Amino acid sequence: MTSTPRAVAAAFALGIAALAGCQQKMATMPAPRPYEESAMFPNKQSARPIEKGVVHRNQAVSDDPLVAWLTPAGKSPQVSKAWKDAVDPNGTTAPTAGAPTDVANFVTEFPFEIAMTDLTRGQSLYNGACALCHGGAGYGNGKIVERGFLKPPSYHIDPKGEERDAGHFVGEARKDLAVGHSRGFDRYGKKVALKDVPVGYIYQVITWGYGGMGSHETQLPNPADRWRVIAYVRALQQSQYVEDKDLPAKNRDELTKAGAK
Repeated sequence: MTSTPRAVAAAFALGIAALAGCQQKMATMPAPRPYEESAMFPNKQSARPIEKGVVHRNQAVSDDPLVAWLTPAGKSPQVSKAWKDAVDPNGTTAPTAGAPTDVANFVTEFPFEIAMTDLTRGQSLYNGACALCHGGAGYGNGKIVERGFLKPPSYHIDPKGEERDAGHFVGEARKDLAVGHSRGFDRYGKKVALKDVPVGYIYQVITWGYGGMGSHETQLPNPADRWRVIAYVRALQQSQYVEDKDLPAKNRDELTKAGAK
């Protein structure tokens, strides 16, 4: 039995109609967008609520040494009476957690042993995320500064104690800050060289930012990497203050020859 052209055309038309009906039903299926109001879950959102206590993979809990840079004193910082009388006599500006009112507010040790591989990675991360402003050797003379932006503090003090922090303009009373000193501690009346600040304070600045420096939590999402960068910063600082007598004989000879020229 052969099909007539009319029968074939009718069958084809029915097939097209069936497909169109199927497509139409699929196209009108519910498609709520994330976080829009919905009756799907008890919180009236379209996304399933996160269960209490859930952490994302590899997330460190608050008391993990990797992310615990404050000491108990740092969580409830206190200011000296002299500072309060001079800057805040009415007591309207209570320091918040993490305020650099004292070096005792921050941890002084790394949460893990620093190996050469950590220093190497710290160097790579520093060159990629920090050197643009702080400079390759940490003198605050990076390419961003060359283009007119705020100069960050140098990691290194002036041996003669004469050079001033040219980028420190936080009020006339605190304008005269020696180069290589912490602007954060200076704000609370503490003169602390950056080579002497606790490592926990540097971790806080990387994580939260300070002044003209924004938070680098996104650039360095792994907390361990922030500690590696800090280790490399410490290496940079030590590299500028090594005495001749502590150098290997080969390096002492190179310095002698360079001085003779």
